[in-house]
Amino acid sequence: MNNAKHAFLILAHCQPKQIRILLSLLDDPRNDIYIHIDRKAPFGAKALEGCCVHSQVHFIEPRICVHWGGVSIMRAELALLKAAVPGHYAFYHLLSGQDLPIKPQEEMFAFFDAHPDREFLNFWEFKSHTLNRVHYYTVLPEGAGFFLTNLINVTVKGILMALGVRINEDVDFHMASQWFSITHPCAEYVLSKESWLEKVFRHTNTPDEIFLATVIWNSPFRERLYDATKHVQNVDIHNSSNMHFIDWTRGSSVRHPWTFRKGDEELLDSVPQFWARKFDERIDADIIDHVRKRVKGE
Repeated sequence: MNNAKHAFLILAHCQPKQIRILLSLLDDPRNDIYIHIDRKAPFGAKALEGCCVHSQVHFIEPRICVHWGGVSIMRAELALLKAAVPGHYAFYHLLSGQDLPIKPQEEMFAFFDAHPDREFLNFWEFKSHTLNRVHYYTVLPEGAGFFLTNLINVTVKGILMALGVRINEDVDFHMASQWFSITHPCAEYVLSKESWLEKVFRHTNTPDEIFLATVIWNSPFRERLYDATKHVQNVDIHNSSNMHFIDWTRGSSVRHPWTFRKGDEELLDSVPQFWARKFDERIDADIIDHVRKRVKGE
């Protein structure tokens, strides 16, 4: 039983050199790390070996071919949880391979030790058209990111909308940021709903921001949700309840948040969250080095 330890669940698909920096910053005897590498990625577990001295690192097999907007990303997240839950960790934190910690580990542990019975999700209000993702049948759920298959999906969905043919009418859907920190009892509860999740979401579009939020909102764990607005003054985009800093105000589109770069050092140093996304060494490697040095205390 590792009920004093934390499990980091990482969805990785590119830039193994950058992921190695992420792993080195998580390397702590109080953390274990579980990594799912997209089956399409041009690298495997070998590219990430040797990053950690103190943390145990586990690679998820078989690897799932993950497509943007597809139910495959839900399946990859559930695979990470299934691999980690037997370890009975205090918290399970989902990160992307393009995230980085922006606070020292001691601050993170102290915070979660002080909130042992809270669940950390950042809920959003549904926009009216967003519900179309889950109320109309998606013929090719892995095809949202490709022109032809997306055209087929949109065409069929348009016909169904015109006919008023809907699915999942009895489900109370909710939406939150994909990235989360949840306790062991909550993780077990989510996994107990795997068959239901598969039934509800396997022919929906972009469910990654909906499936976990829906399960937790419609469960007793709703009462355990952490609300940043009650704990942090002057809450704005810098203060979110999942403890991830993601800057959507400067993103290139609704799909992509801002990629941090030179000039963002003061901002990243000042926000209260423990992790930030996203970073890309191809755009700016210096900001990654700045974060690495600050977290390491160099």
